[in-house]
Amino acid sequence: MADHAPLSPHGHAGAVVTIRDLRVGFGNHPAVNGVDLELQPGALHVLLGPSGAGKTTVINALTGMVPRAARRSGRIDLVHGDDHWDLMTLSSRAFRSRVLGRVIGTTIQGSVTAFTATRTIRSQLREAMRVVSPRSGLLPVHPHLASSDDEQRIRELCWAAGAEVEWLDRYPHELSGGQLSRLGLVAAMIGHPPVLLADEPTSGLDAQSAAILVRALANFAHSGHSVLLITHEAELARRYGDVVSIMKDGAITAHGDPRQLIASRPAIRRTGTVAAQTPDRSLTARGVTRVLSGREIVRSLDLDLPRGQIVGLAGASGVGKSTLASMMALLVAPDEGTIELDGRPLHGAGLTLASAVRRRVGWVSQQPFTAMDPRMSLAKAIELPARLAGLEIDAYQAARWCGLAPELLDRRPDQVSGGELQRACIVRALALRPDYLILDEITAMLDAETARDVLARVRKVTDQRGIGVLLISHDQSALDEFADLRWTMTATPDGPVLRPTEEQTEIKEFDHASHTR
Repeated sequence: MADHAPLSPHGHAGAVVTIRDLRVGFGNHPAVNGVDLELQPGALHVLLGPSGAGKTTVINALTGMVPRAARRSGRIDLVHGDDHWDLMTLSSRAFRSRVLGRVIGTTIQGSVTAFTATRTIRSQLREAMRVVSPRSGLLPVHPHLASSDDEQRIRELCWAAGAEVEWLDRYPHELSGGQLSRLGLVAAMIGHPPVLLADEPTSGLDAQSAAILVRALANFAHSGHSVLLITHEAELARRYGDVVSIMKDGAITAHGDPRQLIASRPAIRRTGTVAAQTPDRSLTARGVTRVLSGREIVRSLDLDLPRGQIVGLAGASGVGKSTLASMMALLVAPDEGTIELDGRPLHGAGLTLASAVRRRVGWVSQQPFTAMDPRMSLAKAIELPARLAGLEIDAYQAARWCGLAPELLDRRPDQVSGGELQRACIVRALALRPDYLILDEITAMLDAETARDVLARVRKVTDQRGIGVLLISHDQSALDEFADLRWTMTATPDGPVLRPTEEQTEIKEFDHASHTR
């Protein structure tokens, strides 16, 4: 390893991160087992692997977030200019004051937790910008931050990350998970840190938005920064990565050129039969409208979820899918229109409904880290709601259904990966034996193989129990394979509309043909 980090093309000191024989364990389980990794300025390094491979634990080791109870060994050397630290031995106080935010920027998995709920995004980014401003004297001045126009820098970062400037004046709860992911990247890049760590930043994004975000990371790397992207999206790694390290079961199994190591993913279409619909056995949204902070998020939408079927819902990030899902999950009431449960209109939502009614509709959100009590083990979090409903359940037996290893159930949410936590949330929802299940981007934190396995299990439960499932996803190939009915939500000047996916495809083909004539 070099004694000094090289200069970037922009003339400022780059940073080199070298990981040697990193080992992290929880109890008797090794989460990371002898990992070697190197981040160099100018390269987008992709760490690719299935859910639970240990990728997020590597990020936690780089940012001082490994729990104290965990076993740790190895070296993590960070060289920036004349500074050289071993991050494994650096004190927490020194790490926070000298490294985190100054040399290393991070966008975390599940960016909904990255922002304060009671302040607008703009006010939080302005505060971060003031800290890195040359006028503050709080942090070393970065050459990219010579301009005094803080607002213009924020706007430019939004454009680079595919974020709309109008989102800045909203509160976090007024934005979708995908929108918050893009704004989380803006927050991480706002000080132009020499090292940027991005943990699953494309979770909850449609394919186009995900490509824009990863392209922004690649451009950031190529301007002289060291960037580590953690993802399970093999195609994004293949297209935009400069170097890829493939991780499985806590170890690096392959390393090199992504174009040589990663094959393209084939498309798969569902060949099963469509279950017959039964009158008055469906969860239905009729003319529902939802207004947040004076803005109509969805307007006069209709959607029917029959028992025994999976209804797929796709659409661009931020178009209103999660808002519609929250109404059908009985979490919030529509401002106009009604939700009908087996033909009976419901008046109210949440705690205003009888518990027996609420339990009939299960809900799994796209943000598992905010869905689980951080103080509980996964086993307790799975069992408690069912027992309060008078249902007996063994969490360890139930977890096998979703391919969740039994030893993970004794851990708290911060000790497992996002994908593992999401599977626990699915098990918890099914433990209540609902008639309907609303799944909002449940595979966003899962690798392709695990996602397909989970959806196959959801398909089996749908057929065996006769439940109705609303499956929201940006993965059109997954919807094609597993959904009986497929809808696409599209933004229009009059608000989002729902169209059958086949019709949407025909419209795109017609528009393309019209433009080429």
